Amino acid sequence: MAERDIRVLLICLTRRGGLLHYNDCLAESLSRICDVKLVCAAGAEHARALSEIDMEALDTGKGAKGTLLKLFAPQTWKSLRRIADQFDPDVIHITSAQEWNPALGLFIRGRLRKPLIYTVHDVIHHEGTPLYFKITEGLFRGMPDGLSVLTEQGKQFFVQKGFPAEKILVTPHGVYDFFTQHRTGIPEQKEILFFGRIEPYKGLNVLLEAARPLLDENPDWKLQIAGGGDVTPYRELLDHPQICLTNRFLSDEEVAELMERAAIVALPYLSASQSGVIPTAFAFGKPVIATAVGGIPDMVRDRETGLLIPPDDVNALRDALRQLMTDPELRGTLGEAGQEFASSELSWASIAEKHVSFYRQFSTGDSGAGCPKTR
Repeated sequence: MAERDIRVLLICLTRRGGLLHYNDCLAESLSRICDVKLVCAAGAEHARALSEIDMEALDTGKGAKGTLLKLFAPQTWKSLRRIADQFDPDVIHITSAQEWNPALGLFIRGRLRKPLIYTVHDVIHHEGTPLYFKITEGLFRGMPDGLSVLTEQGKQFFVQKGFPAEKILVTPHGVYDFFTQHRTGIPEQKEILFFGRIEPYKGLNVLLEAARPLLDENPDWKLQIAGGGDVTPYRELLDHPQICLTNRFLSDEEVAELMERAAIVALPYLSASQSGVIPTAFAFGKPVIATAVGGIPDMVRDRETGLLIPPDDVNALRDALRQLMTDPELRGTLGEAGQEFASSELSWASIAEKHVSFYRQFSTGDSGAGCPKTR
């Protein structure tokens, strides 16, 4: 098969945020080495123009009622059938978790009869994951022929569930260097940054308890917390003159500004499969403090590309923060190492090449009737 002969239909029905960023970065890189068509949700907030990629928007409705109506509308599936028939892909790759995925899986396997690949970003559900999502995700995970995961830990999870190891691709989370195109040259400030959607598993309470005494000791430092989500449980801890809260979804320009200003990026996660915040921080050359959970140690190597601490440990986090706050040379060393690691190990070109090699084992007819369902 010629190098550009493989045809890949990517489907991502997430409208915004990190999963859409991942899809777009992968699509852009794949389009340089194989034939790609992209199906996205109508109204998706793409971070960049994807003018060179053949793309079609699918109306997935608005709100719970609108989504259900579109899910069961015959026209929705006629549109997908038309797209697939016209493009005739060798493989179909769903790149993000979404409530429609079980229906998509049944349609792809039953009607289109095409090999199906799925990228699992969060192998283990986080605390606070809605029950309906656990159900739809559980139904879908048994349908793909192949899985793409972001860590070796993720691969072992599925192998233990009965999924064949050779049908699982492991590639790291690529660097989100596209944010750097929004640099404005804002000088770095004495700021600690917690960025991303606020969920219980991200350990914001641990960071607040660790940081408040340090802020009292260092009146020239601030803690920036930025992201949507419920902050009600943290209201009392947030009440501090040096803590700044932006409680909403941020634009790419705002993310770039926060990263430029930050001196330290903190990820006190209680659990995690991986994180898109880390490669974003690396793109800006920022030192990272993170917990040694899930696949995070695959990217944050202690005292090389960042500082690793145990989860849910206020004292350890406070010590790590104090160390970086008082040692600008160490901050610079870790930031530079993280940036170098990202450029060499987390490049999207390399990730795309690994995906194409993975696709080929399915496009040659080796996929069989699909892999056993996870248990």
